[in-house]
Formats: sequence, C-alpha cells, structure tokens
Amino acid sequence: MWGHSPPLDFQNENYIKKNSDDNEPLEILTVGSKDPRHIIKTLASSSVNPRQFINFHVVESSLEPIARSILLLHICLQKDLGLQVASRYYLEVLGNTLLTPATAKYLTKTIYQLISVITQTTPCPWISIETLKYKDKDLIEAIFKFWVRAICEGVPVVKYWDQRIRKLLGTRYDYRDGAFDWDFHMILKEKNIPHLTAQEYRFWRNNGIAFTWLETEPARSNPTLISNVTPYKQGFIHSAYAGDITNGPYLTFDAEEADDKKKLRATDAAEGQIIKLFYQIRMQELCPDDIIAAHRDKSVLNGTLVTEMPDIDIEQESWVVKKSDKSEFSSWIDVPQAKVIYHSASSFIKYKNKREWLDKFDVVFVAHNMINHLENIKPLMKENGVLIVESRRFLVEARKKELEEFANELKKIADEIGIKLLEPFNPNDDNFARFVLY
Repeated sequence: MWGHSPPLDFQNENYIKKNSDDNEPLEILTVGSKDPRHIIKTLASSSVNPRQFINFHVVESSLEPIARSILLLHICLQKDLGLQVASRYYLEVLGNTLLTPATAKYLTKTIYQLISVITQTTPCPWISIETLKYKDKDLIEAIFKFWVRAICEGVPVVKYWDQRIRKLLGTRYDYRDGAFDWDFHMILKEKNIPHLTAQEYRFWRNNGIAFTWLETEPARSNPTLISNVTPYKQGFIHSAYAGDITNGPYLTFDAEEADDKKKLRATDAAEGQIIKLFYQIRMQELCPDDIIAAHRDKSVLNGTLVTEMPDIDIEQESWVVKKSDKSEFSSWIDVPQAKVIYHSASSFIKYKNKREWLDKFDVVFVAHNMINHLENIKPLMKENGVLIVESRRFLVEARKKELEEFANELKKIADEIGIKLLEPFNPNDDNFARFVLY
C-alpha cells in the first residue's frame, strides 16, 4: 500500500536536463509506485521551478492503489486545509491501520466529492480518468463507497494485521518484540534510514500504526488499506489486509539526510517533508525553515513518542453519515503545470500495439516487483528515454544474496530488451537502477 523507495523529482532526471527548453509536455509513466510520492515531489519542484507541462501517467496492479492515490492527492491539493492538518491527514491515511476520529470524519465527507469526480459529475482539473475502462471506474466508485461504509460501521483492520503477524512469525509470535528488534538493529539500521527509531518500528510492527502525535489518539479503522474490494448484492466483500507488514511507510518521505543536531522521530521528519512539499505546491515558492518549525511540537523533539492502543470498542463504534456531509464541496488549488492520468492495469500491454502510445514516454518509473513487465514497457519509451527501476535494498526480507539475484535478473532483462545502465548499479547501496533506451 506504499512504495519502498524515496520520492523522486522527475525534473532532475538526465533526459529532462537535456530537453528543459522543449515546448512538448513531459510524459512520465509510473508503474506500481503504490502511492503518489513521486508526483508530489515533482509537483513541488515544478511549482518553484517550472520547465515543462507534465503529464503523469499512473498504472497500478489493482484499483485500490489508484483510489488511494486520488485520495492522497486530493488531501495535498485541497484549498481549505491547513498545512499541518493536511500533512497529518496524509500520513495517517498513508501508513496507519487506525485513524484519529478527526481524520475519519474528514474522510467520510471528502470521499463523496471523489465519488462525484469518478462519476464525472464534478469536474476535476488535475485528474483524468478518460483512459480507464468503464468497469474500472465503477469499481473505484464502489471502493470509495466501501471506505465510507467501513469507516462508519467499523472493519477490524488491526485484527487482520495481527493475523498476518501470527502467520509470519509462527512459534516466535510470543517473542515478537525480540524479532522486531532484530529486524531493526541487524537489517534496517545498517541500511541507514534517517530518524527511524527502534520504538517506532516496533510499535508499527505490532499494530500497523506508523505515525503518532502527542495530542491525538488513533481510534477508527483505516479501510483504505483493505484489498480486493468487490461490490456484492447490497454490500461488499473484501480480503483482509494484504500489504506490507515488515518494512513500513517511513521511506515515502523520511528520506532526507539525518541531521545529528535535530533529534527527530520518523513521524516528525516525515511531517516536516510533507509540509515543505505541500507549501511549495500551494505557494509556488521555496518553503522557509520557520514554516516547518512552527508546526513542530517542541515537547517531543528530544524524545520518542509511542501511544497505547485504544480500546477495541472505540474502533468498532457505529457512525452515521449526515446528509449535509454528502453535499459539502471543497475546491482545489490551481495546478496549471501538470495533470495526473490514470490507466487500467493491463494498459501498457495493449498500448505497445497502438501507434499513438509508441515512443511516448520521456521517463518511466517501475517498482521492484513489476520488472517482469519491462518488455511491454520498452516500446512505449522515447529514444534516449530514462527508465528508473526501484531497488529492493530497503526490504527487510531481502538479504544480500537476494539483492544480488535481483540485480542479476534485472541485468538479464535489460540485455534481452535492449536497454543499458546509465550508471553502475549496486543493489546493496543504490535506491534505483537507471537505464536508457538505445
């Protein structure tokens, strides 16, 4: 439900530097990125230093990540949300199994607006769903409706989480804190993830709550993490939580170099990065340091905050959506420099046989678990276009042998389809492998 690499500013990739004066739109394709971190990072950069109009084309393996991407971008671009409120809504939806009541109530209101966008009764200037199949649009609408119903009626996400942990650890479940500490100190720590502490990581591994704040208490289930949502008769059927339970969402924005003078939690660092990016998108100028500092709680800057789990009855308490909530409308800030275009999962398999999609994309990002699609993606790339493949170096389950096998498999595929590395790739140290089409 989130990516496993830091966000990229696509404006800084090699091809773009060589063609910064080109009047043609910059065409970017992301495959399996899971969340809109690259889009937000690039939007923040292009707001301050615009070079070209950017079309972001998004392909995911299922529709739930697309629905989450739309929701997260809506939070980023909603005009009447304050920076701190927006940043915390974003992080909670992104990486917490439980939401605070304020965030949950916000979602029950805002999702109705997103339903009207999907049904195309409300125009949205920064999004395009024209290339989605009708059945995909209908299912995304159903996913949104399921989220509202699940927030109000309760869905046992934490129970699903615990079932996954029990299955993963087996007989080690009763000693899980020791297993989590081992993963942190022996694997993640040497990968140098800035700011992440053992306490935060252990708390997230136990219950799926990654981001916490002193003045808030997570209490409502986050249904956006549920997989395989399908409408059935008058209700829905769904799978349990099927996402990441070993690595965490911390990389999605806590990727800046650590400053030894600042004792921050991963939550604080991620919140600071989100505020910075949101500010640049909204104000179209660089974010001053005092803007971020103004939103920091000084009482927790020198310590690690971990909350207790709420009573399970609070999570399952029934809510009712008011009629007025369905009619509320929030406007978006202007994004004149970009549009986000969503595509069906199998689209690039069809596009390789359609003339208008051949030699289309300047930059392509591919997640580490989608490299088997590189053969289908290659025809869509422009000559000298850049292909960026996410590495597996931050995955807890990937040992050095597995990382070497991934690099060898990637090299084999690259040789077969005719792309070459722009720079040497070390699977143990590099976040991405960059290739060029020749």
